[in-house]
Amino acid sequence: MKLFDKLFKKKKREEQKAQETQGLTLKEGAYHTPEERAAFVKNCCDIIHEARRQNLEAKKEYEVVTSYLADIQRIDMLPAQARHSVTESARRVVNLNLERQKMQKVPPKITIAQRNALEPYEDTILEEIRAMEESEEYLGKINSDLRQLESEKASLDYELEDIMSRDEKGRKLLAVATGFIIIFLIFLFIIQEVTKKNVQLSFILSILFGLIVIAYFYFSNRRNQYELKVAEVKKNKVILLLNKVKIKYVNCTNLLDYSYEKFHVTNARELHYHWQEYMRIVDEERRYKKMVDMIDVYLNEMVQTLKQNGVHDAGVWTYQPEALVDPKEMVEVRHRLNVRRQKLRQRIDYNNGQEEQARKSLRTFRERNREFDTETLLILAKNEIEP
Repeated sequence: MKLFDKLFKKKKREEQKAQETQGLTLKEGAYHTPEERAAFVKNCCDIIHEARRQNLEAKKEYEVVTSYLADIQRIDMLPAQARHSVTESARRVVNLNLERQKMQKVPPKITIAQRNALEPYEDTILEEIRAMEESEEYLGKINSDLRQLESEKASLDYELEDIMSRDEKGRKLLAVATGFIIIFLIFLFIIQEVTKKNVQLSFILSILFGLIVIAYFYFSNRRNQYELKVAEVKKNKVILLLNKVKIKYVNCTNLLDYSYEKFHVTNARELHYHWQEYMRIVDEERRYKKMVDMIDVYLNEMVQTLKQNGVHDAGVWTYQPEALVDPKEMVEVRHRLNVRRQKLRQRIDYNNGQEEQARKSLRTFRERNREFDTETLLILAKNEIEP
């Protein structure tokens, strides 16, 4: 019977370890107090709220990017005369821009694509830079937390293995000691029968020694079981925190990846450098007011023609007229928009998955803890999460 109990416990531990590897937050038998159950349910609610908030932001940006792509299709379908007018206006703008760049003493240190990425955010770029710096700093803290939690989890895994190893060794030593005492008692019995000597004192001492050994291993086993339970509770708390931090890591990484793609940079420091260079270029261009006025005339003509032909966000093309002249540039613009939209889809899908995983964990928790369902429903209602 003990052998079957050991096999069952070993199989159960392997299943729990597999669940932890897959990122599940449930661990059967670990929620002994109302505080632990409330913390688990609150954790799931926080995950759902965060996923919804992230998706709301992503869907708004997704609509903007989709609108840009729809405008590209409308431009491709412009009538010949309107297309010619738009192309000529854009070509004159591009040529004047090239002329203006030649007049500048110091050549720009950022590409046209990088400049185009900055211009629509001219009024809010400082906030964008600050947000990117805060996100990078936050990601660094998350990485530090992940390393610390992984270290704590590894330490607890080692502690659990050490406790189970000590318990197993204790059982083996108890079996050896018991066998030795039995053999010694048999040996004393044989001596008594053969030599007819009185070995009663030796019998009593042997039995007393055996009782002391059994008592020692009994209390040692009780201590090991207590330490094992404490270590498992600690490990479960670490796993809950680790799962929560991992979700923050993925969301923060996705947000930064999207921002880097949007501004064609690899970090906030590079974006800040691009912005400084952009401001230098703009300051120099202000000295060529006459040329700028001419550019504005052609841009207005281009925008009016686009608006008259159903292009919704016609103003955005004033920042990238090269795409209206060069088909390769238009392909590149479409590609960047598709990349941005794909990243937004991934972000939305990921957060949908996190919400579903949290709901699945709640369902499983409620099934395993039906006697606490009223308590769980109150927490869900308080956090405005439907069951």
